[in-house]
Amino acid sequence: MKNIRTYCLVFGFTAIMLMPALLKNLAPDSALSGVTLSSALPDMSKKELLNGRLQESLNTYYAEHLPGRDFMINIRNQVIFSLFHQSPNELIILGKDKVLFEEEYVLKYEKYYPPATREYTEDLCEKLVRLQDLLSARGKEMYIFITPTKVRYYEEFVPDIYRQNNRFPDEPGNYEQFTDTLKNYPLHVYDSIPWINERAKTADFPLFYRTGTHWSWVLGMEVAADFARYLNEESRFTFPQANVAYQPTEEPVHPDADIFKLLNLFSKPYDEVYFQAEFLSEPRTDEGPNLFCRGGSFMEQTISPLIRNGYFKQDTYVQNTMIYRNCFSELTEFSDYAEMDLKQEIDQADIILLEVNEAHIPVMSFSLIDYLLEHPEILSE
Repeated sequence: MKNIRTYCLVFGFTAIMLMPALLKNLAPDSALSGVTLSSALPDMSKKELLNGRLQESLNTYYAEHLPGRDFMINIRNQVIFSLFHQSPNELIILGKDKVLFEEEYVLKYEKYYPPATREYTEDLCEKLVRLQDLLSARGKEMYIFITPTKVRYYEEFVPDIYRQNNRFPDEPGNYEQFTDTLKNYPLHVYDSIPWINERAKTADFPLFYRTGTHWSWVLGMEVAADFARYLNEESRFTFPQANVAYQPTEEPVHPDADIFKLLNLFSKPYDEVYFQAEFLSEPRTDEGPNLFCRGGSFMEQTISPLIRNGYFKQDTYVQNTMIYRNCFSELTEFSDYAEMDLKQEIDQADIILLEVNEAHIPVMSFSLIDYLLEHPEILSE
């Protein structure tokens, strides 16, 4: 009996030691989704060895480059998701009926974090009016574009613990405070939420998918078509009208399973039906205006069909720290607005579009508004 136990221990230890080699040759290729960091091989110097940093750096390097690591992460995540019914990603919430949410959006919508105050939204609107007036004096049009969060339409699927932790129950939410304040200011605002609320009554496709964090591919395109209608009514420029054709597809179209992919599972997205969509627009008879847009990932879904269908002569779309130009064919990155030639961008633009998601109203346009107002030379002739 003692020998059997010894053999088992030796065999188990050997199997564990050989596991990386076995996985390297036997495990299928697995690429992880999301942001991953990979350390470089550390400097093998005497100095690094003596100060103790080499050992730590080597440990980190081999932990990140262990053969079969990605495959093992997939196994771990699948067990957590399927067996324990939990999200393996701490930034993602597994809600009721397997509806996925980004925790940030839930905490902001459920007012775990303090929502925007009236004082803040009034100050924001006053800055926007100043910016709009300065741009208007140069013959340029400025529009505000408001987008929703998934939580607004799927709140009943949020775990109860989050809904019970509303720390500011008597305060209006970001969206409610902002839109109520906007009524008192002469700003040009396209608010997609009332239109979506009306469209939801007859929509035969999901507004959001259980497996996605953004509005569905179909809804994003339909909002684009309605935004073109709005621009045609409000702008001095003309904009072709459009509609959206869609049909079921077996595989999800981006971004309809974007948040699911961040879980890094073996299983496939599980919504009942996904749709492929096509943006059908009337031909443009002129060159169109030049566009400068500052927005987030929701805006990309909606502005992309307009840009790709020739609604604008030139286009610059700034999302997070990325700058897309000329129909998304050119990509550059920046870390500070001083790195951009904003004067040139504003000079050539006919339309300036600022998108804000309701969750991000307290940080609207990521300080671009303040930066432009603090640098009047950018807005001058």
